[in-house]
Amino acid sequence: MRRVQPEGDFVSLADYLADPANHRPRSGGDAAAASRTRDGADQAAGTSDDEAPSVFDDVTGAVRVMSSRCGTCIGRAGNAAGLTDRRREALLGRRNDGTYGEGHTVCHSTLPGNAYDLPPSVCAWIAEHPKAAPRSHAIRMAASFGIQYVDPSADGPPKDPAPRTAG
Repeated sequence: MRRVQPEGDFVSLADYLADPANHRPRSGGDAAAASRTRDGADQAAGTSDDEAPSVFDDVTGAVRVMSSRCGTCIGRAGNAAGLTDRRREALLGRRNDGTYGEGHTVCHSTLPGNAYDLPPSVCAWIAEHPKAAPRSHAIRMAASFGIQYVDPSADGPPKDPAPRTAG
């Protein structure tokens, strides 16, 4: 049987699976530059490629994807994180030439230590984006290995701890 390679710069599924680094969210290049504010500070301190959680279920191999956008989704207009348009485009994987990368972005509400104990999952905004989703290896792998949908918390964003009193 002849292996058919998709058009463009796609990598075969076999080649993708052979490299465990591909189980991490997109990074590098434009995304790294775009994650900095005008004064050079990181917008998301404490996140590095080595710490990126996997969105693949260890038992089934299914890809965890948010079933809908969470209440504080970075894909929402006027997002609560105050991300610049350039940073949002970088999280979508949009390159300077207008094409899209093959990575994915983990939903911020599912990062390790989240208030709802949700497992790391691909952001619904990425998964439903008409240009980013078809390029994402994680979403393309979901077609073969299945999708495990994760529901955002029905309680909305985590509640702030009780206010402290001065004293």
